[in-house]
Amino acid sequence: MDVLVWACGQSGDWGSVDHRAWAYAVEAGYQLPRLPAAPWLRAGLSRASGDDDPADHHHRTFFQIIPTPRIYAQFPFYNLMNGEDLFAQMILKPHPKVSLRRDLHRLRLTEAADLWYAGGGATNAQVFGYSGTTSGGSRLLAHLAEVSVTVTVHRKVTAYAYYGRAFAGSVVAGTFPGGDASLGYVEMTFRK
Repeated sequence: MDVLVWACGQSGDWGSVDHRAWAYAVEAGYQLPRLPAAPWLRAGLSRASGDDDPADHHHRTFFQIIPTPRIYAQFPFYNLMNGEDLFAQMILKPHPKVSLRRDLHRLRLTEAADLWYAGGGATNAQVFGYSGTTSGGSRLLAHLAEVSVTVTVHRKVTAYAYYGRAFAGSVVAGTFPGGDASLGYVEMTFRK
């Protein structure tokens, strides 16, 4: 069995206004190593504050300072700012060199009055690295189904394939008509 719990708070100044924000994650999993493919079932919730009143003199949106979007959001159209990610995951190991993973996510905004934030952070001194899109007063961002496979080709070579399908919620559909989207990629990792 595995359990992960973390929480953090932020306070200080956001430009000329007061900043206070929070984020937390709770995850749990259970692995059945004696069954074929050693199924590992996991579920969790991560949530971060949004600003329920952008017109007041308080900034309440959690700021994801240096995110690592690819680890937690393999289809990175969302991040932890003003976000809620409820997920279920199954990992199978049908062969010592093969791992299969299936994830389902329900992605929502914490506060409908705040923006839908995307991006991976500052990459240089001229680019802030985030964008914000109005929610249209809605909270449901999308439902996301993902599948991936990792194959150890050699002790120094790993192949990875990913496919994700996002089914637009009211926030995405309000911005991008016909907003369902797919992302797939294949990569090879070589280690020295």
